[in-house]
Amino acid sequence: MPAPYRLHLVYFGEPPGSESAALALATTLRGCTRVFLARLDAHSAQAARWSRDPLNLAPQGRVALDLSERPSEAELDVLSKQTDAALYLSETHWPLPLHLNLGDCHPGTLQWCGFRKRQGIGENKYIKQWLDDHTSVAIETQQTDSYSQHRVLWQTGPALDGIAEETFPFSASQSEEEFFNAVGEPDKLKRHIETLVASSARFIDFEAMSVIHLTEKRLR
Repeated sequence: MPAPYRLHLVYFGEPPGSESAALALATTLRGCTRVFLARLDAHSAQAARWSRDPLNLAPQGRVALDLSERPSEAELDVLSKQTDAALYLSETHWPLPLHLNLGDCHPGTLQWCGFRKRQGIGENKYIKQWLDDHTSVAIETQQTDSYSQHRVLWQTGPALDGIAEETFPFSASQSEEEFFNAVGEPDKLKRHIETLVASSARFIDFEAMSVIHLTEKRLR
C-alpha cells in the first residue's frame, strides 16, 4: 500500500541535484519508504506541448519522499535548510498507483501539476470535487497509467493547494489523440477534452497553476 504522506522537493528555475544527493535527503526523515527523482531532460522535453506555467515558476524537477508517518515541523525546518528546493508536505491519494521497480525510469513521462484552488471555494467542497468527483474523470479521459493526488499540508515555496502527478506513455507526448485516449475517434477526443476541462475548472484556478513533463526514476 502506498505511503499516506509525500514530501515533494520541487526545484524552480534550476535543475535538481544528483541521485546521491536525493538519497541523502531521504535519510533525514523517519519512515521514508520510497524515493523518486524526476528531471526535465531531452526525453521529457518532447512532451513540452503540454506545459503550462502562467505563474512563471519554471519547475525543472522534483524529488519525492514517500513517508509512512507525518514528520514534525521541526524536522521539516531542518531539512529545508539543507536544500534550495521548495518543500511541500502532502496527504497522498493513489487512485491509480505507479508500479516502478527500483532503479527503473518510467518509459513515458510524468506530468507534474502544482495548482491553487479556485477562489471562493471552501476546503470541504474543494476536497470533494477533486478527490471524489474528479478522480474518475481524469482517469477515463486520459491515457494515464498512474495517477496520484497530493493535498498540500505544509510548504516553504510558492503557494500551492494541490499537486497532481500522472504518468503517460511516450506516445502521448506529441499526440493529442493518444494523450486523451481517443485514437481515431475525433468525437470522443472532443468529448474527453471538454469533460476534463469542465471538471478541472470546478476546483482549479487555471491562472495559478504550473504543468511540466519530467522523466521519473525510482531511487529507493
